[in-house]
Amino acid sequence: MRRSLGMGVLVLAGSIGSAQATPINFDDVAVAVGTEVFNSVDVISGGFVFDTQNHSHTANRFWGTDNGGTHLVLDDFLGLNPVTISQVGGAPFALTSLDISDAHSPFGTARQVEVIGNLFGGGTVSRLLTLDVDIVNGAYGNYFETFMFDAGWGSLSSIVLNGLGGSGGADYYAIDNIVVGPAAAVPEPGTLSMLGLGTVCLYRRLRRKRT
Repeated sequence: MRRSLGMGVLVLAGSIGSAQATPINFDDVAVAVGTEVFNSVDVISGGFVFDTQNHSHTANRFWGTDNGGTHLVLDDFLGLNPVTISQVGGAPFALTSLDISDAHSPFGTARQVEVIGNLFGGGTVSRLLTLDVDIVNGAYGNYFETFMFDAGWGSLSSIVLNGLGGSGGADYYAIDNIVVGPAAAVPEPGTLSMLGLGTVCLYRRLRRKRT
């Protein structure tokens, strides 16, 4: 009985906070290859809202970006245009990674993207991501890079992205494959008690074996 309880507690401990992360790839708002759609309203994809100040572009092999599918392009051409990403319904979530590419090279492409995470319950975390200057065969090209995020981004209410450093303040960049998942779980008091009981049982069993 004690052995079964101990093993069960170990499995439970390993499962706390674990869940399958899901990528947002904008395929549910797909557009035809070689085209783009100007969005004057918020975009919803993968159960998340992408809220901009004035507009966004859903694109597929447009603005110089191409990763084999649809992605979202942001810019400040019509004025400052940060995008706020939050889950429909407002539940907390974790950010694991996202793909970013400069866009519209060489005119107005962002050189950096500021990522601000609003923590669920208060506070913020932030990173400043520097994008590659992509020149292939003497010509500009836009290519997605994957940026990873650590456990500090495990319980967010929203993310805010700002493009920086583009000529003329245009700051074009594209985002895709945003890997998110449930927020890191905090064990409830009952769960903590169960973990404590299992630990005690394992400790006693080990002592008996030694004596």
